[in-house]
Amino acid sequence: MGAVSEKKGKGERKVVESYKIVYEGADGELVEKKSRFIAQIRPVASEEEAFAFIEEVRKKYWDARHHCYAYYRRTGSDGSVQR
Repeated sequence: MGAVSEKKGKGERKVVESYKIVYEGADGELVEKKSRFIAQIRPVASEEEAFAFIEEVRKKYWDARHHCYAYYRRTGSDGSVQR
């Protein structure tokens, strides 16, 4: 986990940002009230890789009623990609 802090303005307001880095893929499953929830995570290097992984999971679980996803790629203060 990493953290970044900076001072702003005359009141010296402190901003702390924490994040975790995914180094390898993993998956998990939860069954709740006859519903099956499957989670998968994988590190990606680009937005295209993220879309390819999402499509791979959609094909694997083609009969799922919902496919929820999220990704975040930090490439700098103005180059972050998240969805």
